[in-house]
Amino acid sequence: MLYITKNHLKPGMVLAKDIYLYNRSNFNTFLLAKGQVLNSTFINRINFHNIDGVYIENDAFSDINVEPYIDDDLKAESLQRISDTYYEFQVSSGKVNDYMINRLSKTVKNIIIELLNKDDLTYNIMDFKNFDSYTFQHCLNVAMLSISTGISLKLSEQDLLDLGLAGMLHDIGKMLIPIEILNKPSTLTKEEFEIIKTHPVNASKQLRNMVPPEVLRAVEDHHERLDGTGYPHEKRDTNISLFARILSISDVYDSLISDRPYRKSIFPNEVVEYLMGCADKQFDYNILKHFLKIIFAYPVGTFVKLSNEELAVVIKNHSENILRPIVRIINNDGTVGKDIDLLYDKDYMNITIIDMGYDLLSMYPLADFY
Repeated sequence: MLYITKNHLKPGMVLAKDIYLYNRSNFNTFLLAKGQVLNSTFINRINFHNIDGVYIENDAFSDINVEPYIDDDLKAESLQRISDTYYEFQVSSGKVNDYMINRLSKTVKNIIIELLNKDDLTYNIMDFKNFDSYTFQHCLNVAMLSISTGISLKLSEQDLLDLGLAGMLHDIGKMLIPIEILNKPSTLTKEEFEIIKTHPVNASKQLRNMVPPEVLRAVEDHHERLDGTGYPHEKRDTNISLFARILSISDVYDSLISDRPYRKSIFPNEVVEYLMGCADKQFDYNILKHFLKIIFAYPVGTFVKLSNEELAVVIKNHSENILRPIVRIINNDGTVGKDIDLLYDKDYMNITIIDMGYDLLSMYPLADFY
């Protein structure tokens, strides 16, 4: 299968995976089925729902198979639980009760069980997102990424439970912020940003005595940075809790790969470069090393541009070096060429990936890709 961004979808392409919408009215709404031949109507529907891209079938790339990170039913259930908790928090003006926390804790425990039993923890997907469910999808992703990082760090199961709960609750304070500020499509004013910056403290005040102290600290400090440039307290270094330092990386990663009303998403490779550039300045380098074991700069099935101007598709990643995957070359005539291991092939040691390759697709006969 190949990952094709929405701007490059063409009639005749065949979906390689079912597409579900995860919106606030129904967290498991079926949109289009695997095997569906795309036409203009279906492509317009994909664009209408702000889906960044989809996986399509291709015989030359049939060896690529991207599995969901967690079971689809567990994902839908988790999104529903987060949604229920956040809306109950909102309509009660910030009230939290034991039932809300216990419900989320059970969901986190189910996610931990599934992740602990996975052979491969790599978050190797370009997930389907839309504005409507951003907060809930984001909180689930942050929880999953943080738990997986915690597993890599060999945290105890109790720590994983607290860490995952913090991930699910980290943005609950935003439910007390006016929606016109949260979804403002232009740059926030200084006053509006100060209101946004209240959400960690808003959450902490309401969650006090309802969650373990480490969960509370993580929720309140997930926007703190090692160099003191974060908020709300401009904490530095080890004054920021371990869980908060894990959440901060997961939070930034998922935020940047997601469409927001005020900016478009960016590809994982750019996010990886940003995180690495901020290592030991804003983000804990040791934690970041473990985080980079579970995500990849270039997800399988995506097109990349090589420094020799060749177009290729990523078919496998190396956890020991996420910047040098195995790629399959696309020849100038649109046919598929050989596989190149950028990490171990001596003839390609001086070749690097310089960008995603989607801007090059117009130069190739797309008909050969589906």
